[in-house]
Amino acid sequence: MKRIPAFAVLTILAVLAASPSSAEPSRTPTRTMSHGNSVAGVVTRVDMGARTFVVRAPSGAETTLTQTGATRIRGAALRSGDRVAVRWLEKDGKKIATSVRIETPALATITPTAPAGTR
Repeated sequence: MKRIPAFAVLTILAVLAASPSSAEPSRTPTRTMSHGNSVAGVVTRVDMGARTFVVRAPSGAETTLTQTGATRIRGAALRSGDRVAVRWLEKDGKKIATSVRIETPALATITPTAPAGTR
């Protein structure tokens, strides 16, 4: 009986381990998502029926965000005129709010936001 050198066996095992397995399905994403986005500013509109709200940043740019059942809101109920800091992700072309922090009135007066007509 012939003996196979140990290094040959290890080399064959390494090649087999590195080659892609046809038994595993490929993992291609079916949806596009981006994580880790944020916006801070003043809530200009709230639509409870559509579960959306609009935040105007100090630069004047407005961002429309969608609330879900998983959206965490820290503070009272979301209202127009509230100063907020929002973390969101983009999923299927929508900006989904993951967390909303409503600033207290005392904190909101410290950092003013640009008026509605300025850009």
